[in-house]
Amino acid sequence: MSARSAGDPSRARHRRTASAVSVLPLAAALSLVPWAGVAGQPRASRPASAAATQASTTKAVQPPLDSLAPARVLARLQEAAVAASPALAAGRASVDAARARARASGFAAPLSLSGGVSEAPNGNIDQGNLRLEVGRELFTGPRLRAERAVAAVDVQAAEASLAAAERRVRAAVLREAVRAAGAQLVARRLASEDALLAGGEEGVRARFAVGEARYVDVLRLRTERLRVQSERAAALAEARAAVATLGGVLGATEGPRAPAGALAAALDTLAAPGLAEAWRHVLPADAATDSLIAGFVAASGDVQLAAAAVARAEAERALAAAARRPQVEAFGGVQRIGQANNGPTLGPSLGVTVSLPFTAGQANRLGAAASEQAVAAAGAARAATQVAVRARVQAAAERYAAARERLAVFDAALLRGARDERESALASYRTGGLSLLELVDFERALARAEIDRVRALTDAVDAWADLTVGGATDDPTPSSATTGDSPSGR
Repeated sequence: MSARSAGDPSRARHRRTASAVSVLPLAAALSLVPWAGVAGQPRASRPASAAATQASTTKAVQPPLDSLAPARVLARLQEAAVAASPALAAGRASVDAARARARASGFAAPLSLSGGVSEAPNGNIDQGNLRLEVGRELFTGPRLRAERAVAAVDVQAAEASLAAAERRVRAAVLREAVRAAGAQLVARRLASEDALLAGGEEGVRARFAVGEARYVDVLRLRTERLRVQSERAAALAEARAAVATLGGVLGATEGPRAPAGALAAALDTLAAPGLAEAWRHVLPADAATDSLIAGFVAASGDVQLAAAAVARAEAERALAAAARRPQVEAFGGVQRIGQANNGPTLGPSLGVTVSLPFTAGQANRLGAAASEQAVAAAGAARAATQVAVRARVQAAAERYAAARERLAVFDAALLRGARDERESALASYRTGGLSLLELVDFERALARAEIDRVRALTDAVDAWADLTVGGATDDPTPSSATTGDSPSGR
């Protein structure tokens, strides 16, 4: 621009008018941003006095009025999932079936009735001997006790599987509900950032029209908007996927795009701006101690099912040993001796039957060795399961501790100070002390910090959910151990 044109009053007035027009869209966008305050509330205009500034800062850093609301919402969702989950309904039915089989086991075999005809000449029954006897097995106590032990182990396995499935359902509800709420918060934050960039782009375009801005600045804002809109679409997709998964856990039939009214209302309440501030009420204290890790390992469904498998192998070994003992059956009845045998006369008939296991010595030895091998295999599987579960629990505990540290960092004064400086940056931009791109960079950094805080919360919830289920991330479906489909359970 030449010196002559720079001194032209009309051109100077035109530039001031364009600059004022360029500030207005951005200022309007900033005034409409709902996430400016700490708790997500719009921030008021900057106070004039120092006392007003201190009061405004104190009010901004206060926690939400009801910081326990997210914990209560999550508890209600978990209870509703436990009551309505189809997987848990199937698990309860399996437990009832196992208990019914246990009640029906361990009873003595019924009496046997036998009859026969002997020495009947020419098939004449009147001339022959008739026998009618009632028999029963004796000394069956060890075998019946072993049968009851096997049935009791089946009940134990079914109850352990149901308890593990319930923990998985609760963990899935916690994980997906916080993931859905966090994704909604991220989408809202990105929508606000997109509104800011739209206002800035309009202002830059107005300045570019009068030659006060470069076109590369317009392109930079446009590409920044594309990035923000892409991330917002990804956050919305993540929220919809979490809602769909949560609906499946709850047994919803409306589909992911039309969740039940109660679920939608609960998620709206959970997705309040104060969710990140209330994380201490949602997540327990640090769980990285050795005693807590040992408790999580012992309570793991995989460990309990492995222990039940060992108990079942031992019970089946006792049952097989009882079957290899001599089986005794006694019988008694009435016998009629026919005319062909100096009859007819009546008399008692007594007898006993004893099996001879020594006649099948090799089969018995091989059976005993197989039972011992089954117990040893179950014990080795239990040890391997304990090692694997402990490793998973320790990894989840470390992730949980790291996520809590991240959340504690966001609770420090640094993030609050950055939020408090936002109005100062806006005022500096309005007076020309800060360029538009510098303001956009500041807003992007602040948005990244706030989004990272929500991500840290979801990471901590994921790690805690893994801890509660023994480090596993399986679907909340009861295992086949609760259905009695194993060969030894039939």
